[in-house]
Amino acid sequence: MKRPVLFYLALIILFSSCREAAVYRDYVKLENLNWKRFDILEFDVPVKNGDQLDFYLFLRHHTDFPYDKLFVNITFYSPDGEMRSRDYDFNLKADNGKWLADGMGELWDIELPIRKGMPFYQNGKCKVRIENKYPKYDTPGIVEVGLIVKRSKE
Repeated sequence: MKRPVLFYLALIILFSSCREAAVYRDYVKLENLNWKRFDILEFDVPVKNGDQLDFYLFLRHHTDFPYDKLFVNITFYSPDGEMRSRDYDFNLKADNGKWLADGMGELWDIELPIRKGMPFYQNGKCKVRIENKYPKYDTPGIVEVGLIVKRSKE
């Protein structure tokens, strides 16, 4: 009697966790913990007609990252030719000065929401371009920058 109940419980957990899984995930490891001003990162996300997707910027930084915010420009090029671009300034620290990210040792990981429920009307690739917008040539303390895409919850 217990075996079927456990089996169905396991199936429910499996299927509910699959909905939360990312449909796209890619990271760029930066040389010498430094994101150069004109080192533009590009990601090609496969999309289908009818998709509604949530986009997140992933950032892994060092404790010695000298800023409280991350300044970037993110541009989306959809398969149907539409282009959307916006400047973002993401808070990385709380009012009390503590990092908002999850930390382990001297490394901190954070997923920053970019766009929720972005619809697509054509199959193809959505190109996402992420540009460092700090006014200095070097932005020290950044280990990795990535893009995570999940299906929107309807």
